[in-house]
Amino acid sequence: MSLSNDAGNHANNSNGDPEITASRAMDRRRAIASLLLPGAALLGGCASAVTAKPSAIAVDRVDPRFEDRPGACIMQPDGTRAFRNHILRDQDGNVVRYQDDLIEGQIFAATFMYVNCKGICADMTSKMAQAYDILTPVMAKPVRFYSFSLAEDSPAQMKEYMEARGLYGRPGWTFLTASESVMKDIRWGFGFMDVNEEIDNNRVGHTGMVRFGNHKLDRWSSCPALSNPVVTARSVISLYPPGQRPHIAALERVEPHPARAIPGYQPVGPSSQAPSQASSQASPL
Repeated sequence: MSLSNDAGNHANNSNGDPEITASRAMDRRRAIASLLLPGAALLGGCASAVTAKPSAIAVDRVDPRFEDRPGACIMQPDGTRAFRNHILRDQDGNVVRYQDDLIEGQIFAATFMYVNCKGICADMTSKMAQAYDILTPVMAKPVRFYSFSLAEDSPAQMKEYMEARGLYGRPGWTFLTASESVMKDIRWGFGFMDVNEEIDNNRVGHTGMVRFGNHKLDRWSSCPALSNPVVTARSVISLYPPGQRPHIAALERVEPHPARAIPGYQPVGPSSQAPSQASSQASPL
């Protein structure tokens, strides 16, 4: 997949809308950064080369295990990552814990959006819905989709957004909201950041990437949310260990048609020249 071509196609489809153009232009840079696994950007708090200024993180309690910077995480004895256990609310107003309920032991695909987005959010949601349809046999069993609001949308707004798109009530798909500082910590923890504070805080140019994760295996990957939904679905299935990947009929690769015979073609047979003759004619060099 070519990230440059993908970003270019998005720009060509922007119809002159400055919000869409700005969002898609910045996606290219962030896409490249987020795919450098597990280098400077990915899951920045655990082993990041990016140095961020200390920032107040709105959490339910102060946990001294974490460094005072966005995206910080710690490695646990079992080799998995622990993030700050933020409090969020879903589309029904239910309280959920970030680490305990959304990350620990989960296989998931996460995107960032907001209800009143005039850019790529609607297209991202549509593509994710198509990927969901492909993955229906494993959705909520155990795969989950998370859509994180970047604009502190209310549960009622998120529910209305889901209902308008036929998403409400789909097992395993949750829309989530919290304060902007909490979302920044979550976003940076997934590697979606820019060290330029002005660019990083520009919601119009927010990331259009999907972060895939299998917490138990500490396996992470990413692709543009506007990719072919089959690519997104395959990325989710690739999070499973080899030999345990579920059979999804829509993802079965179709075998190509057998090669057609070429009329009059005669394959070249083995040389009729005897080995002794061949060796006698060989170059003395």
